[in-house]
Amino acid sequence: MMLRVWFNHWFSTAYHLINLICDGNADKFYFIGSNKNDYAVYKLACDEWHREPEKISDADYVDFCLTFCSEHDVDIFIPRRNLTAIARRVDDFNQRGVKVLVGDGRLTKILDDKVATYEFITAGGLEEIIPPYKIAATFDEFNRAYDALKTSDNRICYKLVADEGALTFRVIDDSIEKISALHNMPNMKVTHDAAQKILSRYDFKIPLLVMPYLSGQEISVDCLTTTQGNIIIPRFKTNHRYSEIKFDDAIINVAEKILSLMNFAVPINIQFRMDGGKLYLLEINPRMSGGLQLSCLAAGVNIPDLAINQLLGVEKPWTLADKKSRRVANIETPVILDS
Repeated sequence: MMLRVWFNHWFSTAYHLINLICDGNADKFYFIGSNKNDYAVYKLACDEWHREPEKISDADYVDFCLTFCSEHDVDIFIPRRNLTAIARRVDDFNQRGVKVLVGDGRLTKILDDKVATYEFITAGGLEEIIPPYKIAATFDEFNRAYDALKTSDNRICYKLVADEGALTFRVIDDSIEKISALHNMPNMKVTHDAAQKILSRYDFKIPLLVMPYLSGQEISVDCLTTTQGNIIIPRFKTNHRYSEIKFDDAIINVAEKILSLMNFAVPINIQFRMDGGKLYLLEINPRMSGGLQLSCLAAGVNIPDLAINQLLGVEKPWTLADKKSRRVANIETPVILDS
């Protein structure tokens, strides 16, 4: 009998996660997908598809999920939308015989808030990886934070303390008004004047996290704790065309310490950024990342397969292909660029 696995509203790259699970478990799973968008690409990887409600409260969405699991005989639920609300009510799913790929609800809620995450990591003895930051709960507090933190080139970044996928992340950079910026690709930069106009109209119901802009390379670390040990794959975001997998000992050691604080038996993603040769923590996502398929390909280890079997009580053995650096193309079907 095939187990019925539900992916609710996910990133488009869930297409690859589903295919990775299929690679390790031929004819074992039946995949159900849902999304607010009927044209989400991972629909192509699913055996069954449903439309999700658009606007709904967190509590009502969890109730929707519970009803959906009952009506569609879901055995395994792999959530992304409203992950924290679902994690806090995981017992309701377990009582219905549904296994959910989530970590501890209390800690998941902490990780949902960037400031609470920094406080948690600092309390765990890793304050050296926390970047300078201030919280702005009013427009005046934002201006004071800007003045206190701005660097020699006046670049400051900000985002809501509750953010996912860097949707609210902006960099204040007046150089984008120079003629030399004509050939630069559009990105998340705004001028100081534009930020002032936008934020002067913001109600600050969700405060802003304000930081100096960290100019170094971003590193996305895909992790899974298993009985065999921790899988830790640092993925350096070299540019928009490709990423590079490098098994940097310093990054792996920091990731090991973070994993020991969390004690999560589900995939997580840790985001770091370098600045002046120093490693800083950006955020921790208690779920599979949007680029996990790149890490899996380069390292030769199938994290989605291992995670879903671990959820079922099956510990599958794994080995890393080797610890060579590899570039992986950021295209819809990932490929290794060199070996």
